[in-house]
Amino acid sequence: MPTTLIFGGSGKVARHLTRQLVSQSHTVHSIIRSPSQISELQALGAKPIVQSIEESSVSQLASTIKQCNPDTVVWSAGAGGGNPERTKSVDHEGAIKSFDACSEAGVKRYIIVSAVDVRDRSKNVYPDWYDEPSKNRSDRVWGAIGVYMEAKLQADRNLRTQNAKRQLDYTIVRPGGLSTEPGSGTVAAGKVGLERTISREDVATVVIECMKNDRTIGMAFDIVGGETPIQQAVEQVVEGKVDTFEGQY
Repeated sequence: MPTTLIFGGSGKVARHLTRQLVSQSHTVHSIIRSPSQISELQALGAKPIVQSIEESSVSQLASTIKQCNPDTVVWSAGAGGGNPERTKSVDHEGAIKSFDACSEAGVKRYIIVSAVDVRDRSKNVYPDWYDEPSKNRSDRVWGAIGVYMEAKLQADRNLRTQNAKRQLDYTIVRPGGLSTEPGSGTVAAGKVGLERTISREDVATVVIECMKNDRTIGMAFDIVGGETPIQQAVEQVVEGKVDTFEGQY
């Protein structure tokens, strides 16, 4: 039976992911912050682990990972973007601790849920596939939640540039604005605009598709709502080697 460990298991994307994985006969361990979330996660079929990402050391996180012995680790944790200090502590520093912990624990497969438009804006260059509405949305989002976006940038950059020492089989999934709509099973993936939202349920399905498709290893790609079946959309990204983070960090 495949085993998955989710960091940030109480989040909305993570809950969809848990539901889908359990229905596909996966064992799901779920790291959560509060004991009050235990019963809800158990109801979804997860095995909750109460552990603070912020307060835990790399070795403590590695110990948890070893105990779970997962085939795949998924990062879906976040501070929620409200408190800048917590955002840095979780979305940036916490994510990097999880990279190091996976390496220390000997777990290779790692999938991180990031966000579209996470990039180094000091270059003052928009990605060449952005149209004017996407450029305008980029400016609005960075103006509103720039601290969060910068934290994600630092984490994703570290994952990619420091992987020679860690040797993780990573994938960076970069969804657009998240909606609570039911999943459609279809998306647009690769070099997409920023105007369309995507269902959290569909994001979870994309993560699972990445688990199934080892050719996504080492890639980072954007996903928003669209018309292409998810398996086909991911395969097209792989075939075209469409990496939307390359050159942006």
